[in-house]
Amino acid sequence: MATLTDWFYDLFNFIRPRTCAVCGASLNATEQKLCGSCLLELPYIGCEDFYDNPSARLFWGRIPVERACSFMHYHHDAESHNLLVSLKYRHRPDLGAWLGRLMARELLPRGFFEGIDCIVAVPLHWQRHWQRGYNQSRELARGLSKATGIPLLRRAVVRARNNKSQTRMSTAERMQNTQQLFQARMSLAGRHVLLVDDVLTTGATLSACAQAILDVSPDVRISILTLARA
Repeated sequence: MATLTDWFYDLFNFIRPRTCAVCGASLNATEQKLCGSCLLELPYIGCEDFYDNPSARLFWGRIPVERACSFMHYHHDAESHNLLVSLKYRHRPDLGAWLGRLMARELLPRGFFEGIDCIVAVPLHWQRHWQRGYNQSRELARGLSKATGIPLLRRAVVRARNNKSQTRMSTAERMQNTQQLFQARMSLAGRHVLLVDDVLTTGATLSACAQAILDVSPDVRISILTLARA
């Protein structure tokens, strides 16, 4: 016999169907954002060593990083691509916050957040933020903050200019494109900062953001977490 809750769920789903952000299938009452099949098929990395892994090595010789982790692999022709497209271009800020909580649930028991004082999301330029309506990296950071209790600093760093898209740039071009890209707006001296971004490719953007913080607060400690790694 259907309950009143079941009736309300069916009515809401009729008015505004809940679909998987990856495959578009209808979600059942127990599924959130992704169907069970797509959730299982995401290419999770399962990072075990936070100090020496492919994500951390991208920053060796660039900036001092305490620990680094990427949650999943990014493949252009796989579920992770559809997930990132939904997060960035289909007006799904709710998806970012949910993924942030998902990452936190995975990494909290493994001690990734131990000693971290604050979270800073890689900022968008205000024009791009206005066009999109939100910053996907900040939504990820919002979910992380809610799940861990670590405060999210919203204006600690700003993007000083609206740089060109880096999708088809080489590593050297990406480094050039990110020079003087960010400005730190407050001192984070003595703190352990977690920088959060959606996709890690060459590390150029995150390195530039970290360097802006280090320029103002040389004794800051920096760790890095991204949803995906290309």
